[in-house]
Amino acid sequence: MTSVLITGGTVTTASEQYVADVFLDDGVIVQIGANLQVAADTVVQAEGQYVIPGGIDVHTHLGETVFRTITADSWESGTVAAAFGGTTTVVDFARQEREGMSPIEAIEHRRRQAESQAVIDYGFHLMATNLDSQEYLEELAALPGEGVTSFKLLMAYPGTMMVDDLTIFRAMQVAADTNAIVTLHAENGHVIQQITDQFAAAGRVQEHMHMHAHPHLVEGEATHRGIAMAEMAGSAVYIVHLSSRTALTEVEAAKARGQAVYAETCPQYLFAAYEDYENAGFEAAKYICSPPIRERANQDELWRGIETGALSVIATDHCTFRMQDDLAELPPQKPMGKGDFRYIPNGVPGVENRMHLMYQGGVVEGRYDMMRFVDLNCTMPAKLFGLYPRKGIIAIGADADVVVWDPNADYTIEAATHHMRVDYNLYEGMQVSGRPSTVISRGEIIVSGEEFLGQIGRGQYIRRSTPYVLDHPQSVTAR
Repeated sequence: MTSVLITGGTVTTASEQYVADVFLDDGVIVQIGANLQVAADTVVQAEGQYVIPGGIDVHTHLGETVFRTITADSWESGTVAAAFGGTTTVVDFARQEREGMSPIEAIEHRRRQAESQAVIDYGFHLMATNLDSQEYLEELAALPGEGVTSFKLLMAYPGTMMVDDLTIFRAMQVAADTNAIVTLHAENGHVIQQITDQFAAAGRVQEHMHMHAHPHLVEGEATHRGIAMAEMAGSAVYIVHLSSRTALTEVEAAKARGQAVYAETCPQYLFAAYEDYENAGFEAAKYICSPPIRERANQDELWRGIETGALSVIATDHCTFRMQDDLAELPPQKPMGKGDFRYIPNGVPGVENRMHLMYQGGVVEGRYDMMRFVDLNCTMPAKLFGLYPRKGIIAIGADADVVVWDPNADYTIEAATHHMRVDYNLYEGMQVSGRPSTVISRGEIIVSGEEFLGQIGRGQYIRRSTPYVLDHPQSVTAR
């Protein structure tokens, strides 16, 4: 393994900034200091640039069979795209099939899919759909010891991925006992289904109507219910892809009470809006995801939640489907729902542009500083999901996952040049300032400018530890 010396950059963590050289050897950060006199195989000059930890996206769906099809981005294309955007670790999902698949089998199945393709490091949340047996509960309790310290449960998609409150509460009790964390897709799936059925009966199934089938209150109610169950179980809870000001209010209230509640939001909820697709016909399918991309006025509340710390993490929910069925190796994509939102695969691209967007919208536009940018995109994801201090920080002994970020590099986001395997970009034509000039994963330069230098399959599965920041409250139920 080669050594790398990064010279003259502004080292930026979630808590401090200073000018220094950083020496990487044998896959880890070995030295940090001024004017280091060391021999290195490669020297990266970073004067005038930031040296930050590699980005961590804790919500992706790569090479996943979902919504009666399969995502356009495989583990190969998705992790290459992530690397070009400055992300060096993803935490994806291992979905437990309702019948015949145990929690441990779900993890093993997804590891086999990823191991020969991933370019960057990866881990998994278990997506639990069946915890009815004592055997499965015992396996769930064993997963944190095997490096899987987060469990996802869905309160939406009845009949496929949705679980009932009893299953959620059981998982939360296990999480409380094992110091794991439960992540929730918080929407009331039964109410959404009823509204959708009523829209269908009235012939109101045009693409843009998807947003109206997911009103703010279905997210707010489910968030409230999930937080209440976590309090009863004594578990920490993490709300994924929070999109609504109503749900944000529930998170803020719980945090004010001192409850261990965390939430992420995603770039699509901050930079895209219902007004962008309300009258777009089938083009609206580009924006279809759940929870939905809401009205533009909602964006200000989410930005406020980021600024106050009520929202802890920026993830993407990267789940890509093409607008054209033009690749023979892929099953039908977005066109399967043309004219009827009920059949449009839910998901939008984002893994490549997450850090571009959050630098532009946060640092460039003055909403927060560079240290907060690092915290949202690198450090808090690592702390919450058991990757810290191995990842998410520039410190001696940490993995040499390092991004040299050029704040002066202008970049136009467009599908023609992105590396994702999807044939559109939600932010087409948007001009941003700031992008990675060098991306390093475990001491290996995998992206230099526009050139990909990594090897397919070099990514490693990461056994995650106990979440770093969790302080579980005492359960309010007798056990």
